[in-house]
Amino acid sequence: MMKSRIPLVLLACGSFNPITNMHMRLFELARDHLHQTGRYQVIEGIISPVSDSYGKKGLVSARHRIAMAQLALETSDWIRVDPWESEQEKWTETVKVLRHHYNESLRSLQFRKGLMRNNWPIERATEDFLSSLDPDVNIAVRKIANLLKPDKEIIQNGDHMIIKTLSTFRNYIMEFDVGKEFEE
Repeated sequence: MMKSRIPLVLLACGSFNPITNMHMRLFELARDHLHQTGRYQVIEGIISPVSDSYGKKGLVSARHRIAMAQLALETSDWIRVDPWESEQEKWTETVKVLRHHYNESLRSLQFRKGLMRNNWPIERATEDFLSSLDPDVNIAVRKIANLLKPDKEIIQNGDHMIIKTLSTFRNYIMEFDVGKEFEE
């Protein structure tokens, strides 16, 4: 069955200061949804904590955040903590973390016959992913989307959250209350 599905690795970047049950639950929810589509096979989940140079007030040292995450994931057979991002001297842009893990996953998957093509550039993977979401999105729009560098603004007021994704192409604003179901 896996050969007919597109293999995916789920990656979560963040401070994980500390890791919570919901961080792990999000992986499970995403995996279950992707499997239910019948198109994807999630083969791994990766938690990638930021480096100490991120500069967030109250950020616990990376080695402690890594250790907490490893303890939290002891019973998981598919989610793991990867220290690579936390070991970088400077804060690393998410796209660079994605490229690192993409290349690592490619190297790992090359030994599993038929899962992925060798030397599949990340731009091609992104374009294929975007077109799989909406085949009516034309190549020009996908190329623009690949070039965007959106800003994220997260505002929390008690249990009310506002997440703004702002770019020159399109802005998204999502509002919700923690613990209450909502439509995106």
